[in-house]
Amino acid sequence: MNKLKVTILGSGGSFGVPVLSDRWGNCDPNNKKNIRTRPGTLFEKDGKTLLIDTNPDLRQQLIRNKVSLIDSVLFTHSHADHTHGINDLRSINLANNLKLPVYADQKTKENLLNAFEYIFVSKNMAQYPPICEIIEYNAGNTYQINGFKVDVIKQNHGNMDSLGYIIDDKVAYNLDVKFFYDDQYFDKIKGIDCWIIGCLRYEIHPAHAEYNQILKWIELVKPKNTYLSHMTALIDYETEYKKLNKINVYPSYDGCVINL
Repeated sequence: MNKLKVTILGSGGSFGVPVLSDRWGNCDPNNKKNIRTRPGTLFEKDGKTLLIDTNPDLRQQLIRNKVSLIDSVLFTHSHADHTHGINDLRSINLANNLKLPVYADQKTKENLLNAFEYIFVSKNMAQYPPICEIIEYNAGNTYQINGFKVDVIKQNHGNMDSLGYIIDDKVAYNLDVKFFYDDQYFDKIKGIDCWIIGCLRYEIHPAHAEYNQILKWIELVKPKNTYLSHMTALIDYETEYKKLNKINVYPSYDGCVINL
């Protein structure tokens, strides 16, 4: 199978790190790996790119990682920290003159069309032509998207659901998850090459699995490598790296590259 490159564009939660007013929480401000923008990840293979989510920091993430082409976008859910950078896709469209396909479930599709109608439907073709085509898809199915095999996973995110993904049978991607509906999911990804899992904080949260629960899941799945993402300022990079690297679990960081 062809090589897959994964870049964690943003490893933070909805506030990023530092939080406004220069609040670092438990994070060491002298460690650049603690500077976290909002969550998003880029997959690359055979010259094609697959972006998960358009967070509000997308512009600076694409510039920093020298990304000039995106072939398709997958959305996990409609929360602002995962969608409100969608306007930055206009620059991708202008540079490449390509209408981007974006994939979302029904609820996220409705929210995107309501909040960002001009991205998808033009009322002035001469001035603002649509730059994206929205494609509705459903959890529980497998899709071929620009050469990537994408399994779509339904997962609980508190008072709503979000989507997780398995990409090319190599990477399981589950941010913003409280629990999994599919009792067989852990068996499905058991021993997978890489698991990127949301780890917001240590304490119990109504919409995110807490730290100890995530470590229990990792023990069940036994992935070859695990990367924690979507982390708040409560989780310090070096503290967790020293604690977890011996079991092949790593806190991710902005710009972290995983080659598979």
